[in-house]
Amino acid sequence: MTTKTFDPQDLTRASETLRAYDEWKIFTHAKADGDAWGSSTALYVAGKALGKRVSWHNPDKELSDRYKHLAGFEAHETLEKFDFPDEVGVLYVFLDCSNEERGTQGFDPSRGLNSLNIDHHEDNSQFARVNCVDGSASSTCEVLYRVFMAGGWEVTRGIAESLYTGIFTDTGSFTFSNTSPLTHRITAELMELGADASYLSDVLSQNKNSADFLLWSRAMSRVKMFGPGNIFALSILYKSDFDETGADMTGTEGLSSMFMTIRGVKLISTITEYPSGEIRLSVRSREGSPFGAGEFARTLGGGGHERAAGASFKVSINDAMSELERLIMQKYHECIDTH
Repeated sequence: MTTKTFDPQDLTRASETLRAYDEWKIFTHAKADGDAWGSSTALYVAGKALGKRVSWHNPDKELSDRYKHLAGFEAHETLEKFDFPDEVGVLYVFLDCSNEERGTQGFDPSRGLNSLNIDHHEDNSQFARVNCVDGSASSTCEVLYRVFMAGGWEVTRGIAESLYTGIFTDTGSFTFSNTSPLTHRITAELMELGADASYLSDVLSQNKNSADFLLWSRAMSRVKMFGPGNIFALSILYKSDFDETGADMTGTEGLSSMFMTIRGVKLISTITEYPSGEIRLSVRSREGSPFGAGEFARTLGGGGHERAAGASFKVSINDAMSELERLIMQKYHECIDTH
């Protein structure tokens, strides 16, 4: 994987690009998490305050109530595919998308459309005309806040709460290794701008309904630990689990991170067979793992960060656990042989 060195001037370029267009169409990835929701709602509200025509989209039909406290939540529009016409005065903005394929389908980088890509994934493909990607940042919300500061934008309480939400969730409540001193300084500034840390922690962390707990209990009952010293763990959810518990696709959020609390486990992967039949992996890792979550996910055509990543898994659901265990151990032996 090659990464482009981050240039702080990219923050100013991103701010100037946004101001230069009268209309923004904002896109984020499918199965939107807190960073996607936080950055999208923050930019949506900021754009409205500047008098821009703004809309924001992703393919999700089921929205998590976890983020309904955010200003601009109700403005979300489900859009699975879009033609992306080349229109004067219209800017296509991608937030928290490591590549153009992660969300609404139809964007072609080769067309050179008016587009801006703000992100923090190390493996971002730099697919837009203007790219502002800092792979060392904790979250897209952290990068977006710095874009606002570089341009002298006003950050209202609603915007501050959205940005805080994205940082809080993408750092695992400030417990992940991507939490830097700068991250803490920015969240302190967001609190000074009106973000209520106690309230946000409550609505973000204490929000599981009974269906979610039933779903999680099934995943917990299937955990398998293996490898040297049981440093690896797997679990699985079947589409029948969603039907029988009444949980929807948003109910899995936070599950893989919860498994990382198992003592001694360095890498966990949760297999989920969604009601649509799609099989996806959520991968988490911590210090001491022979390889990172992002490194492993990329071997399967996925991507993400070195501590949190995901990928599609194109195998029979009946073989998924055994095949994933095989792949993890294969990767482990490759790492051991290399060193």
